[in-house]
Amino acid sequence: MAAKFLDKLLGSGKKAKSEEYQELDLSEFEEGFEGEPAGTFIRIAELSGLDLMPQLKKQIYEGNILMIDVSPAKHDKLIFDRAIKDLKQVVSDVHGDIAMIKEDQVIVTPRGVRIDRQKLK
Repeated sequence: MAAKFLDKLLGSGKKAKSEEYQELDLSEFEEGFEGEPAGTFIRIAELSGLDLMPQLKKQIYEGNILMIDVSPAKHDKLIFDRAIKDLKQVVSDVHGDIAMIKEDQVIVTPRGVRIDRQKLK
């Protein structure tokens, strides 16, 4: 069951149709968290060029986790390689972690958060 969930979350190689997704009403769970500040956010980004790099770096320095869709940048090897090099440098600066998930997604974490490279089965 967990494997199916991860396949749906990270993609199983096929494109999902928008009809397959369902909007969830989580308001009953959020009541206890109102007014409570979050120390870390998980930010979603799409890397289409190097112009987004300053914002991505800022998020990492602020201690947030990034999930980056790099598929738009993969068509230009120079942009892709430069972006990954820059992300690795920031990760080194903050003692975080970086890993590719599938072919088109990268996850970047700040200090204190490590990425386990073994899949749960």
